[in-house]
Amino acid sequence: MFPRIAAVVLCFMCANALAQDCTFDSPDLLLRPGEPGQPTEVLIRVYVVDITKILDVEQSFVTDVYFRAEWTDPRLVHDGPLPCQARPDQVWTPQVQSLNRRTLDSASPPQIRVAPDGSVFFVVRRFGEFSYEADLGDFPFDEQTLSFVIVSAHEPQEVVLRSDEAAVGMAERLSVVNWNLNFREARSGALYVAPRDRTVARLDIEFSAKRLTGYYVWKLIVPLVLVVMMSWSVFWIAPVHVAPRLGLAATSMLTLIAYRFALASILPPIAYMTRMDLFLVFASVLVFGALAVAVAVTYVADKGRDGLALRINEVARWFSPLMFAAVIVFAFWF
Repeated sequence: MFPRIAAVVLCFMCANALAQDCTFDSPDLLLRPGEPGQPTEVLIRVYVVDITKILDVEQSFVTDVYFRAEWTDPRLVHDGPLPCQARPDQVWTPQVQSLNRRTLDSASPPQIRVAPDGSVFFVVRRFGEFSYEADLGDFPFDEQTLSFVIVSAHEPQEVVLRSDEAAVGMAERLSVVNWNLNFREARSGALYVAPRDRTVARLDIEFSAKRLTGYYVWKLIVPLVLVVMMSWSVFWIAPVHVAPRLGLAATSMLTLIAYRFALASILPPIAYMTRMDLFLVFASVLVFGALAVAVAVTYVADKGRDGLALRINEVARWFSPLMFAAVIVFAFWF
């Protein structure tokens, strides 16, 4: 990862060091290039240097990324052997910006370079937090869509933003460790801005982020399975031992409640049920059922009906594991 990143940074540094200032001074160069009635096509290139965090609670991700906009302006053809460095007040630009950028910790100043053939390159580096819309219904076996929403200040009939897989790159290794990220698609479109009653060009560059479930399986699901199985031990203790039976069932119930509080700190306060929520709810019902059976068996035994108490225990020994298996299948496979 580091050699590739160093090569990218070195490339930009060398280009800046060698580039001379452009000498364009015509006010007509601030007008949009191209034929009247034909939109100017702008290619957006993206290189993700790193993604340090994906925050479920905030529904955002923190990334270090290069954006590069490319277009052609035949009026800017010059005789220089190398691209020259232009200022925003010298040439027309599509005025692109990231719509879903939430915070910006640092940024490199925008760079505009004009090649001898009139190709224009607008390059900027951004490091900060970008928002995304999470769908956590399948948590922790979910897949999210992270996107860079790029808009222009111009309308779609004036500017068309486009990109493709060849124009999008990402470092081989990222700091975020519990996700697997890949480029998904780039979609050109339009965005209606209601306060200004106008429509502007839009481009969505999307990445699929598949959650790696090992952490949640070993830190949440497996311990919860053991807690539920621990509650079954009340069915194997004689009804005369009231305190151990009720103590085990109550302890299992309190442990599940504690896990629910721990899960609440991982996810945002969403209004729908995730797969993990379904598992926890039904597991809590089964543990509560074990507690209710323990109380019922004690009550029946106190009434002198030991045979019925033992039969209830025997039925619960086999019924509870079957119900728990059905809960696991329902929560994680359907």
